[in-house]
Amino acid sequence: MISCQPTANKSNTVDAEQEEMPTINEDELILGLSSLMTADTSLAGREQNSLVNYAIDHLYDVQLMPSGLLYEIIQKGEGTPIVWGDFLSAHYKGSFLNGKIFADSHKQGKTLDFYVGNMIDAWNEGLQLINIGGKIRLLVPSNLGYGKDGLKTRKGKILVAGDEPLIFEVAVLEKKERSEN
Repeated sequence: MISCQPTANKSNTVDAEQEEMPTINEDELILGLSSLMTADTSLAGREQNSLVNYAIDHLYDVQLMPSGLLYEIIQKGEGTPIVWGDFLSAHYKGSFLNGKIFADSHKQGKTLDFYVGNMIDAWNEGLQLINIGGKIRLLVPSNLGYGKDGLKTRKGKILVAGDEPLIFEVAVLEKKERSEN
């Protein structure tokens, strides 16, 4: 079948360049990630273990922040470092641990413009680890996401249940001038 054959000229597409991942030693990665597991049986401990298991299942080389945020820098970016208060434009995808996507700016057909500091704690913390033009994967415990209340539409429809750990991929496109409106 043609679809099973390698693409003849992958180097000409941006997506192909982003998909070229360095060779990893799966055993070493899994061993390293396993060290992030905790014996803590509180909600925070259970969520950390669920997020670490997710990272193991997907072979994500995540790091753990003191806050409990797990992150993987996909592309550091070549622009200036992101700092608190920056007004940014980004594309993002948010999903649950079961893989169901609850938000995708590409499918919505528009970027998200926001201030670092006005987002969920995981974004405010995680985005400061990359530069403009960078991309990061955030594995978010619920207390750094939408908390016990979750996220609802203005009409009350539940988009994210309370105490729900989440996965975000955020690609920061540009730093914008501050909005005067």
